[in-house]
Amino acid sequence: MNIYERINAVRKAIKYVQKDKDVSTGKGSYKAVTHDMVTAMVRPHMVEHGIVCFPVLVASSVQIPPARDPNEPAKQIRYEATYDFHFVNEKDPQDKITLRIEAHAMDNADKAPGKAISYAKKYAVLKLFEIETGEDEESRAEQGGMDEGQVADFVASINSASNEEELKNAYTTAYRAAQAEEDKEAMTIFTKAKDNRKAALKKAA
Repeated sequence: MNIYERINAVRKAIKYVQKDKDVSTGKGSYKAVTHDMVTAMVRPHMVEHGIVCFPVLVASSVQIPPARDPNEPAKQIRYEATYDFHFVNEKDPQDKITLRIEAHAMDNADKAPGKAISYAKKYAVLKLFEIETGEDEESRAEQGGMDEGQVADFVASINSASNEEELKNAYTTAYRAAQAEEDKEAMTIFTKAKDNRKAALKKAA
């Protein structure tokens, strides 16, 4: 089979992937599909039908938001990257197709690049194999909204703040991103997550 026939065979085998992660917003949660769930569902079928996938980094950059205190560096970074994901016929390495995916991630340590490539790989696989997830990202995009992966990353950054200053930086970065997308729902989610984390920090003090 050529690469298109192999891809179609995987499409026939997988029609839907279940949301498997509860993303906490502080006062509630929502379901999201994780990279690991997508990989677990798709990998056996890719192996069976002889499709190898590997990423190539095309470009990347690190954006550091301005610090509230000029004498203290910003706690959060935004990592932006573009990847080419090659899906290759194992019997004929020249027989392949390539998807270019852009992704970004926020983190207060060194995990942002890993988050970005996981996010990009998840969506490359979901879109190539036309797998349903139940996520209504298109309608959110039409309304100027952020997708669930972005919201989850920002919430994780807020929840990982170890003190009030880190919390302020994480929340400000997240809220401004939501404002830029005109996503009122995300603004509410970030505010609730911030309030909950602030209460937790006070309780632990």
